[in-house]
Amino acid sequence: MAPFCSKVRAQSATPQMIVTWQAYGSYVPPQYGGKALPNQESRLTASLELLLNGKPIDLSNQTVYWYLNDVLIDSDTGAQYIVFSPFGTPPAFLNLRAELPNYNGTLLIHDVEIPLVSPKAVIETPHPQGQFSGNSLTIQGTPYFFYTSDPGALSYGWSVNGQTSAGAENPQILRIELPLATPSGSSFAVSLTITNPNDNTFENDSTNVVYVKQL
Repeated sequence: MAPFCSKVRAQSATPQMIVTWQAYGSYVPPQYGGKALPNQESRLTASLELLLNGKPIDLSNQTVYWYLNDVLIDSDTGAQYIVFSPFGTPPAFLNLRAELPNYNGTLLIHDVEIPLVSPKAVIETPHPQGQFSGNSLTIQGTPYFFYTSDPGALSYGWSVNGQTSAGAENPQILRIELPLATPSGSSFAVSLTITNPNDNTFENDSTNVVYVKQL
C-alpha cells in the first residue's frame, strides 16, 4: 500500500492594522491608572501601524484615508499620524477609521471607538461606605477630564446639607468639624461643584454623597 501523503498549501499571512490614539488637554490626576478620555475641547492624535508576521510595514508610499464619524478628515501618502478635534457633544462615541484603499490590490480598513466624555467632579473619602466616627471628617475633591493642565486653576464649590462651606488653604480639601453634641447617626449630604473659570461652556460638573456619622 502506498504511504499516505498530504499536501499543505502555503497561505499568505494577513496584514494586521493597529490604530492607537491619545487625548491632550484632558486632565487626570497622577494616581489615575486609566487612559485620559477626551472632552469636547481636547485635541487628539492617532497613528496607524500595519504589521505582517509581527513586523511593521513601510507605508510611506501608501495613501492613508482617515474618517471621523464617516467624515473624511485627512488623506495623504504616508499619513500614518494625524491630529484632530472631536465631533459632537458628550457623552458620545467617536468612530475613527483608517483605510488603505490599495495595499497589494486589497482594501484594508480598521476602526476604533473613542469615548467623548464630560468633565467629572469626584468626591473622595478615606472612610468606607461613607461611614465615619468622631467629630471631624476630611474629604477631597478630584477633577477628571477637565480642559486644563493645572487642577489648581479650577474653582471648587462645597456645600454640606445645602449650606455653602468655604474652602481652606487648599480648595480641593473640605474639613468638616461637628459640634460635640451632634447626635450619633446623623447624616450629611456633601456636594461638590467644580468649574473651569477659563472655559464656562462644558466645564462643570457636580457630585453628591451622603455620609453617616457613627460614634
